[in-house]
Amino acid sequence: MLERADQAFVKDSHSNANVRVRLNSSFGDQCYTNHMAPLQAADARARQAVALLVICTVIQRWDVLEACYTNHGILPVAAWRAQVSDDALHRLLVVHAWSGALAWQRILSLLQVLLALGLALNRQPCRCAVLSLWLYASATARHAKLAFILDRYAHILLLWLCAAPDALATPTRARAASYILRWGQLLWIYWDAGRAKIRDPLRGWSFEGNALDAYLRHTFVGETTRSLLGDRGVRYATIVVPYVEAFAPVVACAAFYLEWHRLRRVASATIVLLHAGIGLSMNGAGLLSAFACAAWLFVEPPLPAKEQKRASYRDWCGVVVIVLFSFGSIAHGVLDMASCRDATQEPLKAVFHNRWNVFAGAEDHVTWEIMPARTRSGEIVDLWSQPVWKSTSVSGAPDNSSLS
Repeated sequence: MLERADQAFVKDSHSNANVRVRLNSSFGDQCYTNHMAPLQAADARARQAVALLVICTVIQRWDVLEACYTNHGILPVAAWRAQVSDDALHRLLVVHAWSGALAWQRILSLLQVLLALGLALNRQPCRCAVLSLWLYASATARHAKLAFILDRYAHILLLWLCAAPDALATPTRARAASYILRWGQLLWIYWDAGRAKIRDPLRGWSFEGNALDAYLRHTFVGETTRSLLGDRGVRYATIVVPYVEAFAPVVACAAFYLEWHRLRRVASATIVLLHAGIGLSMNGAGLLSAFACAAWLFVEPPLPAKEQKRASYRDWCGVVVIVLFSFGSIAHGVLDMASCRDATQEPLKAVFHNRWNVFAGAEDHVTWEIMPARTRSGEIVDLWSQPVWKSTSVSGAPDNSSLS
């Protein structure tokens, strides 16, 4: 009886131990899964944000497709080919110049929407990102005069999605390298923008300047902010804004690597609020501010994982792609300033435009302002570069009778 009881006790003990092992194993797996969930959620937020913003750019561009991208607009395909000297590489890669028909432009726009939806729903995200970047760069190169800072953000964010590691939740050396490159790009964006304001030869961002005052006169939110700050408050804010723009990202990056999470959140929130203020205070700047805020989703801090895994060949290829883009940006923005200022001759180079010195004093080489108008004959022209009015009146005022 005692021996049977001992055997039964031993069996029960082994059975309980096995149950505890299974429970502990499943609990550990669940903890690991929950631990990795925030990283996957952060990756999804970045993809979905960029996809939504790409769709917004398609909607924004839809109404000007005829005026800016067709043979009936201000830059027909034949004129564009003459502009690029009928270069074979441009004719091959710029799909928006394969046809000057309005239907073709609308098909490409709808294709961009479908690719963005695939990106948001995580359906072949790398392929969708590559094709989206191709179509977006093609639209940029088709009419380089329309390219400005928003398009630079779109090129970079789509490139980051193309070069994203296979699993951002997996700690690898390639992922660490990609974070370094992303931070380097962000630091350059804000340093270039802040430095341009600080060193503005027109002193528009000094205590005596009126740059911020002018930008706060566009919308109701801007006017309200200007009234609340008062004249003296606006002047002090004019001095502070460039320094916040230049150095807050440096603080956020340092806090990221030193794991000072509260300081990082404060610095990042400061930049996001700055962009929100720009979007609410300036007409037409909402989408630009949204792209700028989306860039910060790509530097969300990863949580430490239990094990170190080796990076795949594709992960390192992504890192190499970002490095090559960085070298291309340096060559385009530093060694080839003439092309950087006017990319109409070689518009594919506009993809490498990585200068952010905007909202400083007006520059004579700014090219993104256009003014399409339709004449009574039905022709669409750009009044900004090709005035069609005739100064025939005695007072010298333009005669707009030819415009509808």
